[in-house]
Amino acid sequence: MQVAGPRLMAKREAFNVKSVVQLYNVLMVVANLYFMIQFLRHSYLGGGYNIFCQGMTHSTDENSMCILSLCYWYFWVRLGDFLDTFFFLLRKKFSHITTLHYTHHALVVWSGWVWLLYGADGQTLLGLIVNSGIHVVMYTYYFLAALGPHMQPYLWWKRYITTAQISQFIFLMIHILIPLIYDCGYPKGMIYLAFAQGVIGLTLFINFYIQSYIRKPRLSHKAEHEKTAIAQEEKRSERAKTKTT
Repeated sequence: MQVAGPRLMAKREAFNVKSVVQLYNVLMVVANLYFMIQFLRHSYLGGGYNIFCQGMTHSTDENSMCILSLCYWYFWVRLGDFLDTFFFLLRKKFSHITTLHYTHHALVVWSGWVWLLYGADGQTLLGLIVNSGIHVVMYTYYFLAALGPHMQPYLWWKRYITTAQISQFIFLMIHILIPLIYDCGYPKGMIYLAFAQGVIGLTLFINFYIQSYIRKPRLSHKAEHEKTAIAQEEKRSERAKTKTT
C-alpha cells in the first residue's frame, strides 16, 4: 500500500473527497457507539458478566448467541477502518500511511478472525467495549478535523487520544492476565495471544507518541533555534560590513 498507492496517484491530482470522509467519520462514530452500548447491555449491564474475570460459557442461549453475532458484525466495522487508508491515497496524504497505521490495521483484522474462530466472548469482550469507546472519540476528532483548518484551534486534545490508546493497552493487558491467577474458565492460549497482541499494540503507540509529541517538537525547536542563530549572524555580518565601509 505504501509503494503501490503513491505510484498509482503519482500523475493524478488529489481527489476532493471531503464530504465522503466527513460522512464516513460520522457513520463510524455511530457504529462504534452502537456496538459499545450493545456489548455492555448483553454482558456487564444485563448479561451477568463478571467484570473481574469472565470465562467462555460455550452456551447457545439467546444472549450468548447475540454477543457472538455482535462480535461478527463488529469485525466488519473494524474492516471498515481500512477505508481511511484509501482516503489518504485519494487525497495524496501519503505521510499518514505510517508503520503504525498499516501494522495496527493488519493486526486487528488477523486477531479479529482468530477470536471469531475460537471464541469472542469472555474476558476479552471488555477489550471490544473499551476499544469501541476509543474509536468513538477518535472518529469524532477525525470528523472535526475534516471540517477544515479553522477547526485546528479546537483540536488541541489530539495527543490525548494517543494517551488514551496507550492507557487502553496497559489496562487490558493487566485485565487479561487475571484468569491466570483466578481461574474462571478462560483458555490460557487465548490469554497469551491477547497479551502478545497488547504488547505489539502498546509498542507501536508508544513509539508513535515519542516520534510525534516528543522528538518532532524537539527537532522543530532545534531547527527554529538554528534558523534564528543564522539570521542573527547574518545581521552581525551586515553591520560589520557597514562599519568597514
